[in-house]
Amino acid sequence: MLFLGLAVACSIAIATLFNAAERRQLDRAALLTVNYAAALVLAVALQGAQPISGVTGPLLLLSVGQGILFIGGFWVFSLAIRRAGMGLAAGVMRLSVVIPVLASWAIWSERPSVMQGVGLALGGLAFFLVARPGSPARRNAEASSRAVWTTGVLGLLFLAGGAVDLLNKVFAVRFSDTVSTSTFLLFVFGVAFAMGVVLMVVRGMQTGEWPRGAVLGWGAVVGVVNYASADLFLRAVDALPAPFVFPANSIAVMLGAALVGWVVWQERISRVNALGLAMAGAALILLAR
Repeated sequence: MLFLGLAVACSIAIATLFNAAERRQLDRAALLTVNYAAALVLAVALQGAQPISGVTGPLLLLSVGQGILFIGGFWVFSLAIRRAGMGLAAGVMRLSVVIPVLASWAIWSERPSVMQGVGLALGGLAFFLVARPGSPARRNAEASSRAVWTTGVLGLLFLAGGAVDLLNKVFAVRFSDTVSTSTFLLFVFGVAFAMGVVLMVVRGMQTGEWPRGAVLGWGAVVGVVNYASADLFLRAVDALPAPFVFPANSIAVMLGAALVGWVVWQERISRVNALGLAMAGAALILLAR
């Protein structure tokens, strides 16, 4: 339980750091790049002298795709936090587990149980309730445009989060017997870092603006917490039953992020959004059965 509690705390801390960085208007691309630089250093250190073996072309292709999704998904997550707040962004990201469950059914013939089927339906409805923006008393064209844009960002976050989980499933099915998780993460973090460097260089050459001290410090902290979150979660899965760990982690992070957003930044959500979060929690429990 200790590992699970620490993993949840790290995940909430990541969302909190992203929220604070967005409010300080730190360079999002630079923050993510430094984050993955720090995570890559940790991955290399933990890999240590262990030989890298079992690396094939398909694995490298998978690593590239996952690395792109890692940095792209976190970029969208940051944007979603700015547009919709911590609670709703975290809720949508956690609810995206629906995608790999459907893919497992369609690709690997892992037929869901009746309870999981109910969870899928409930999760789909929960997404639309969570992603629904609040309805102002007087909705003008500008407010409607912002609402549509926010819903679109949350939808993109849902797809990105689900795609990350799906590629993790692909790794587990096809490569985990011959390649260690640390080796896979080493390549994934390396690709994400390389993508971030390219984005920073292109932007720097276009605008003449380069990352400065504050964003470097914030990015390093996010990277350390990010890697710790992944490491602690894997330890929790090893120590506790997975059907308990996955929903418990998702629900705790979702509700914890909403609570921190409400207490620290006075983020408010509508009754419809709150109902969606509650339904998302129920869906996650059912999907783990």
